[in-house]
Amino acid sequence: MNLRFFEGVRAFQKRQGTMMDKRSKFGVGFDRLLDFFLAVGCVIMVFQVLSVSADVFSRYFFNISFLWVTPINEWGLVYLTFLGAAWLQREKGHVGDDSVASLLPAPVRRFFRSIGVILAIASCGVLFVYGAYVVWQLYEKNTYDFFKLESIPLYAVYVVIPFGGFLWLLQIVRELVSESQSKH
Repeated sequence: MNLRFFEGVRAFQKRQGTMMDKRSKFGVGFDRLLDFFLAVGCVIMVFQVLSVSADVFSRYFFNISFLWVTPINEWGLVYLTFLGAAWLQREKGHVGDDSVASLLPAPVRRFFRSIGVILAIASCGVLFVYGAYVVWQLYEKNTYDFFKLESIPLYAVYVVIPFGGFLWLLQIVRELVSESQSKH
């Protein structure tokens, strides 16, 4: 991965004011962690393109199919989603529609924004708590998916859900703290 890409992202963040206060070591470390997961997501996507292309090519020309390509790519999508959610939150990249909200008075907009933040925190909390519970159950029962790859335990596949939910929750809290500090 080209380091200039990350330097460009960092410069963009400085211009947009999306980074947490630079004095916070936690904020800097967390941003680096999110950038690392961005790179992991890029590697996952490249792997998915190459592995699916190789599978299609070998099936078409040699009538050979790799049984591991589909499940690994399905699980890669889960990892891609949950490792990238907090980064996307930091970049303000989640889809939103404010066409109706822009017509409302400022106090009403603030009220609905508060409701949205509460729902986001609750959703991330559910992903973290329930995801951790499910992963623990899969680990205790030593569960495998015998229809896909029977050598990979399912907890290893789904552990990214509570982890990513927790990162996303932390990012939302960081944004709330940053907003409250900028108001004072």
